[in-house]
Amino acid sequence: MEKIFKHFIFMVSFVALFWWVFAQQQPDAFIVQIEPSSFDINVPVDVTIKAVKSNWDVIKDYEWDVFIDVEWNIDMADYTVPSQWLYTFVPQDQWIKTFSKWLIIKKAWTFIVIASEINDESIKGEKTVLVWSSNAADSTKKIIINSPIKDSIEKTEVLEVIWWSSDLPNSPFEIYLNNQLVSQWITSSVWWFTAYATWLIQWSNSLQAKILDLNNVILGESDLISFTYLPFTDWTFNSVQVIPGNTIKAGTKVTFRIATSDIVTSATIKLSNGRSAPMDLLSAGVFSKEIMIDTEGKIDVWLDLLVAWEKKEYTNITKLIVEKGTSIGKVRVFGDSVYKNKLTLTWEVEWTEPAKYNVTFGTEENNLNESAVVSKKEIILEDLTIWQDYFFRIVPLDINWEVLWAASDIVKATVGDTSESLCTVQWITVDETKIWDRYYLTRSAVQNIEKYIIYRSERATSDISKMQKVTETTETRFEYPFNKSAKQEKYAYYAVQAICKDGKALVIQDVKKIQTWPVENFLLFVFIAIFLYSGYRLSYMQK
Repeated sequence: MEKIFKHFIFMVSFVALFWWVFAQQQPDAFIVQIEPSSFDINVPVDVTIKAVKSNWDVIKDYEWDVFIDVEWNIDMADYTVPSQWLYTFVPQDQWIKTFSKWLIIKKAWTFIVIASEINDESIKGEKTVLVWSSNAADSTKKIIINSPIKDSIEKTEVLEVIWWSSDLPNSPFEIYLNNQLVSQWITSSVWWFTAYATWLIQWSNSLQAKILDLNNVILGESDLISFTYLPFTDWTFNSVQVIPGNTIKAGTKVTFRIATSDIVTSATIKLSNGRSAPMDLLSAGVFSKEIMIDTEGKIDVWLDLLVAWEKKEYTNITKLIVEKGTSIGKVRVFGDSVYKNKLTLTWEVEWTEPAKYNVTFGTEENNLNESAVVSKKEIILEDLTIWQDYFFRIVPLDINWEVLWAASDIVKATVGDTSESLCTVQWITVDETKIWDRYYLTRSAVQNIEKYIIYRSERATSDISKMQKVTETTETRFEYPFNKSAKQEKYAYYAVQAICKDGKALVIQDVKKIQTWPVENFLLFVFIAIFLYSGYRLSYMQK
């Protein structure tokens, strides 16, 4: 019996060692080096690829496949990559492979060279390169501006610029008005593009469009277009003012102020999105109206005036350019039934989700003197004063930590009061479990949960909005599909969201990577170990 036990321990140890070595040799990322990283079109350059672990140690003595490609607005015919896109590392590479004079790009632009693991594209590395042309005439493309036309007369202070370029889709562009940068964006995948410019000056103006690469090298530009801006007026209608401006975010309240002749008795503002409203008379010849703008895109503004019981209509007196906006919706505060000095805040976001949130709070409503910046729609605040009232406000921020738009309303909560805490969430984990021949995601039970929502993605992502909703369930386990007959390893990415009885949504764990074929690979190693062990036992018995 003792010998059998020792042989069993030997077998298990052998399998564990084999599996540990395999795991240690699996890369976490690739390092891609291009020498030089800026070069002329059609000039071959060196590419070096290293497979590394998360601590940047280079992995050695292992064979694997790496996929090599070039991305960012380029056709396959316009470049040549090493080894025809796919290379299998061999032990003598020692996981550092240099392809001498192998990368050739035939197009001037800024590109990204990517190396990724063939079965798991989340294991990758990338390098940005700038490809230029020695011939300036070849590298600068022509942009044609169709509107405004040269020497035209424009009537509204928002200029609609329509232009096209057949060679430069999906590119950063800039619009210059009177030699000042007034608009920046990315062109679409089609040839025709529309942009908007404000800050026109009365009488003479000039306009030019430029397309740049990611390093601000000019790839295309238009001729300088001159035009005249003369706002429309007559003896009845004098001017229109838009507060806070013509370019706004969705969810903004806009005030229209109209100046007219004193004999105008009423005014109605009309928008091309279908909204209209009678304006308030502030004083003789001055009308005003505040309207919430929640429709994205271009909105033309019209005006109806009533003079001596006769209606006069004015079309396109101005324009609104409405971009995707951000609005912080309902903010919820949850106490903790165990840690009385802890509060959890969650909030909703309407329209576009910002890069970050500044959570400001304090013990006085007019003095929110503490703050914390987070990137998720949730924050946990600890070590607060029990039974103290706190006030909270959420401020959306852009990537530069500048205030993006309107903050949330101020909400109040008392620390230690758990009467509103319908969600008690502690120590929640999501695991993968095999029960007989079926595979499940299992999760800890959560108090006061109405349902769980399961999300899935075939690609690696940490953004639940980019995942597909699979199902809703009240159970604490979910059977996920597992393909035993697949010919290569495959993974899926799952996230579980708990919906509390008051409607609060809480992602209870980060996105979890699940191997959907074949978990039995480990069993293969066991069988190999048993086979080797049987050979060892046979030779031992023969002795």
